Amino acid sequence: FSKKTSQEKRWMMISSNCNDTFKVLGVCGGIGSGKSSASKLLVSELSCLAHLDADTLAHEVYRPGSAAVKDIAAEFGQRILVRGKEEIDRKVLGSIVFSNRKEMAKLERLVWPHVKQVLIDRIECLKSEWERTKGGRPEDLPVVVLEAAVLLDAEWDDILDGIWVITAPREQALQRLMETRGLTKDEAVQRIDAQQSRRGIGNLREEFEKGVVTNVIKNNGTIQDLREALRQALVDPTSWK
Repeated sequence: FSKKTSQEKRWMMISSNCNDTFKVLGVCGGIGSGKSSASKLLVSELSCLAHLDADTLAHEVYRPGSAAVKDIAAEFGQRILVRGKEEIDRKVLGSIVFSNRKEMAKLERLVWPHVKQVLIDRIECLKSEWERTKGGRPEDLPVVVLEAAVLLDAEWDDILDGIWVITAPREQALQRLMETRGLTKDEAVQRIDAQQSRRGIGNLREEFEKGVVTNVIKNNGTIQDLREALRQALVDPTSWK
């Protein structure tokens, strides 16, 4: 018990020395790697300010009549809109992009800049709130966690102070997908293999050696092991740009 108490006191002391600079941390990784679990742990147990899920925020750019919707309609034609409305017909658009990687890449190039602006706006709000209430919760680390599998492909790294990639052994990732998403093994394999062209997944070593990725977190043990790896990374200067 005394050893655990000593560790927690040391963590609080280190944290207090790290809470004077606002940072944005990008967390990415392949499907089944545990990046969502890692992102949530950083906030729920390691005192980071907030967790932004890019997939969730991306829904905002598809609002009827939004600039993104207009850009998509201009590229793919009025057929992808609900008749008589400035609203995406997801079934029609999905039938185009999910069967053709080039069409998907075209959609991503259109949407990603709009999502980036939503992220920037949300981050600025969080930063302003932190600056306004600084000192109110001294145990909090001013670190916003941005979870996004595509953050390197989308070239959002210029708004980040660190990029961590969560990795897991292939068999563990397969097992997680089958257990949490009800996929068959063949379906899970397809999902994992489909992401190998993503930056930071298929070419992780290259991105790390170039200094784009600032830390690689191995998620090959228990949730406690993952928490400890994240805790150590937070206070390691080499985990940041």
